[in-house]
Amino acid sequence: MSRPFRVFRGQLYAVGLKPDGDTISFKPHDPAALAALPDDEGTVGKVVGDPTVNGAVSVRLQGIDALETHYQPAVTVNVSAVNTTAPKPSAGNHHQPTALARGAAHALLGMLGVTVTDADWHSWGYLRRVTVGERVVTEKYTEGVEVVVVSDACDRNGRVLGWVFPGAYNLTEGTLLSEDALTDLVKDSVNSELLNQGHAYPYYFFTLSNALRNRLSIFARSAVRHNRGVQAADVSEAGVSLPTVSALNDSAVIWPYLFRKLLRSWRMEALRTWAAGGDVSAAALDRLPVDKLFESGDPYLYNARTKDFVRLSEVVTVQGDTLRMLVPPHELVFLA
Repeated sequence: MSRPFRVFRGQLYAVGLKPDGDTISFKPHDPAALAALPDDEGTVGKVVGDPTVNGAVSVRLQGIDALETHYQPAVTVNVSAVNTTAPKPSAGNHHQPTALARGAAHALLGMLGVTVTDADWHSWGYLRRVTVGERVVTEKYTEGVEVVVVSDACDRNGRVLGWVFPGAYNLTEGTLLSEDALTDLVKDSVNSELLNQGHAYPYYFFTLSNALRNRLSIFARSAVRHNRGVQAADVSEAGVSLPTVSALNDSAVIWPYLFRKLLRSWRMEALRTWAAGGDVSAAALDRLPVDKLFESGDPYLYNARTKDFVRLSEVVTVQGDTLRMLVPPHELVFLA
């Protein structure tokens, strides 16, 4: 029997932070109850709260993946010796095409009662101000916007995995919901609407039940069918040439999981080259080693279309610097 889902109410924060289209900063009214959420293995005490952001936690919206507004690949590379005195190359601050990436953040916040425009962003990627009703907010932790989060777990990074609803939604703090009850509510969630409008891709794990996954996929397929948002701009299923990191950041609309994985592979190669005393000039570092995509791992997935377990390399092909997805994201489920 699955764990019940708990309803949390609290405050949304955005000013001075770096929001994107699939994560919010949330300060619960009942922090002790939120901190008691288990991780996927049932261990409690793993929720990460950051005292520097006024006790808020990150809520990662369940089942979706929006284009990255900011990303730094973190990898560990073991090298026997460092044969250079050159400084270690930076991991950089990467992003996917800005209009769609920030557009997803605008949509997410807008559905929760916070208005954001392009002019509200600082060039470093954080929000300088937002508008709540008629009020312009420029100070951290003063938005005063109520939101609802429904969750049964946190992820391996200590982020709450949540179904998010506007504060006006009729759910009472502390209510426990069965999976069936939540499945009936999913259509009203921000998660579903972001998929439906094409602001996000599906991103499924086996810990998400078939019923909940299937409900989300209704909205994902609708966006594909009507060519909305990222589904109209996506180039990964047609095949895309990615010779440089610049091209990956600025022009290629692809599943964010693949974006992050490509940058982790790039970072691993850059660190190995640096340690060996190789070329780490700006031009050299802009080259993207697409052909090394699977060196950072080739995970198993479940292909819901064929009902088979497959490796990522069986549903994503690489030829030179060209990458192509053979199966759409809403048909793929990660095992872990």
